[in-house]
Amino acid sequence: MVNCNLSNSQTYNKFFAPVSELLSSCHNQYVCKKLSDSQWIQMGACRVLMEATSGRGFLQQHGCFFENAPTCGHFFGTLKSSRRLNLCQEFNENLCDHVTETLTDPLAAFEELKSFDVYAGDGHWHGAAAHDKPREGRKWAVGHFYTLNMRSHAMKHLEMADEVERKREHDMRALKRQSIQELRQKALKGRKVLYAWDSACLDYDQWDSWKCQGGIYFITRMKEGLVYDILEYRPIDRENPVNGGVLSDQLIKHTGGKLMRRIECVDPATGTHHVFLTNELTLSAGLLAQIYRLRWDLEKVFDQFKNSLHEQKAWASSENAKIMQAHFLCIAHNLMLLMEHELEQCFGVTNKAETQRKAKRLKEMMSSADKCGRKVSIVYQIVQRFTKRSLKFIRCLRAYFYIPAPLSQMASYLRTLYAIL
Repeated sequence: MVNCNLSNSQTYNKFFAPVSELLSSCHNQYVCKKLSDSQWIQMGACRVLMEATSGRGFLQQHGCFFENAPTCGHFFGTLKSSRRLNLCQEFNENLCDHVTETLTDPLAAFEELKSFDVYAGDGHWHGAAAHDKPREGRKWAVGHFYTLNMRSHAMKHLEMADEVERKREHDMRALKRQSIQELRQKALKGRKVLYAWDSACLDYDQWDSWKCQGGIYFITRMKEGLVYDILEYRPIDRENPVNGGVLSDQLIKHTGGKLMRRIECVDPATGTHHVFLTNELTLSAGLLAQIYRLRWDLEKVFDQFKNSLHEQKAWASSENAKIMQAHFLCIAHNLMLLMEHELEQCFGVTNKAETQRKAKRLKEMMSSADKCGRKVSIVYQIVQRFTKRSLKFIRCLRAYFYIPAPLSQMASYLRTLYAIL
């Protein structure tokens, strides 16, 4: 009889290899004989990956493959634990650092960004837990705010939408609950932090305060109807290939008196105009505009959560459980980044079909732009990474977690999937 314990799978062991190492430096550890912190982290990430529609369903379907699997009551009890929540957050912070140290940084190609940490930020909402109590005659969706490191794609949970104000929680309201240190995300002294966020983050006075006190900057889409005075038309270096598509770069002062920068660009393929607003005054206009475009990567990760991983409702009713779920989503995402990198480095496994599709789309864009006399920013050509993990990759992980086979076999199978399906 084949022993199907998960620890016999090289794929499973390689996927979770960072757990033991990164847990060792966490301060919120505790020795629990019934469910160790390492096993608990692994079960939480598996809960994200395995498509189970409920916690009970996950335990009943997958619990038998874990050593010393907890009872349903114990498993749900851990989701209420403040210590486990703190550990979960601390572990993912260490994991984000590990991802950033390990993966290639495409933004390193731009020298003017060398003193910046760059993030995309936004909110994501999913359904209420099955046992959430109705308020005002209905159950309210659960909201979380996340950040994505634009250099490495490492993902971190920033804040949960306020429980009482959830139905109308605004991005800026949640952001204002963060300290300067939290928003700087461990950036070293002297480094600047730039966030690409949608226009829900717009608050001129707060932006100015964060800039002065913490070296924190924002770029967003400009809202229609903004009243402002143009103070200066800034020169655009047309020889710099990052400025392809930039129409104007203006220094403005809006009615509140704060100094801002208004950047107008044109989409090289469609001719659509976009207008951005930022309090960052030193970077090239085209580079700033492209950083905002790359914010779309975060939306694709949210799509991965919802449609690839089927995480469409809260796991449990307690606030701790809901925040813990958000951290586990980030942990699963970050571990997949590392696993994908491992397969490419050690076995040469790449999604060639998708790479070819991306190259074809870029070629078509450049052709369309050229016909209209427009230039494509070089950022399009340099930053060509995948915005989310493919379903082929996720399904292959799900299968080989339960197969006691060499990692090379999993790599060979995934290479076949990429080639023929």
